[in-house]
Amino acid sequence: MGRTVVVLGGGISGLAASYHLSRAPCPPKVMLGGSWLQTLEARGAVFSQELLQQQAQEAAATQLGLKEPPSHCLVHLHKNCIPQYTLGHWQKLEAATQFLASQRLPLTLAGASYEGVAVNDCIESGRQAAARVLGSEPDS
Repeated sequence: MGRTVVVLGGGISGLAASYHLSRAPCPPKVMLGGSWLQTLEARGAVFSQELLQQQAQEAAATQLGLKEPPSHCLVHLHKNCIPQYTLGHWQKLEAATQFLASQRLPLTLAGASYEGVAVNDCIESGRQAAARVLGSEPDS
């Protein structure tokens, strides 16, 4: 079976991709974006299917050692789909958390917008939020 490279907006760690590629029978997906995409956009780059496919193939070759071209490729561009924290995010989050506590507002913050965009971060954020709402400590 040939390899498929799919380009989506967002970032990916080469190490994490290598791990999942080695464990999954399905073809790899390559996600590109974040500051790399924003830099190209600021320079006025045109995001053609060919450019994104070329970048994905280069990333797969460099980070995963996949030198053979894919048998087919699907390219999808999703802008602004993964949160990117701005400078001062953690200070703003701490201030919001302190405000909610001091005002005793019945609001709990959870999800990718606050303390991590990865799926495991979101799961942990939800577990901690549920524990706060229930007045208990989350299980480790």
